[in-house]
Amino acid sequence: MKKMLFTLLVVFVLAFLGASLAVAQAAAPAKKAAPAVKAETISGTISMVVAEKKLVVLKGSGGVSYNFKVTGGTRIKVAGKKAKFAELAEQTNKSATVKFLPLRSGNAAQSIEVSQ
Repeated sequence: MKKMLFTLLVVFVLAFLGASLAVAQAAAPAKKAAPAVKAETISGTISMVVAEKKLVVLKGSGGVSYNFKVTGGTRIKVAGKKAKFAELAEQTNKSATVKFLPLRSGNAAQSIEVSQ
């Protein structure tokens, strides 16, 4: 009887340890490193500002137009001074440099600097 109880106890302990290891492995899946998106910079002329969509369209030196989403975190400067998005509408046809993140959802502007 004692031998049978001891055997059951050993089986129970081994089963408990095995289940604990399986749960620990399932709880810590291998994390894949997300590819880091690097900021890019482009210069050109502001051709359009769409206020409703918070969008700035910049025409590059090759004549290609690029769209940039402006967020609350976008830093905007006009003639070296801090500016607001609403002020960009007055800056069409002026030279600008945009630092942005190329994302699947669109180019997210980090900073826009308009020169006078």
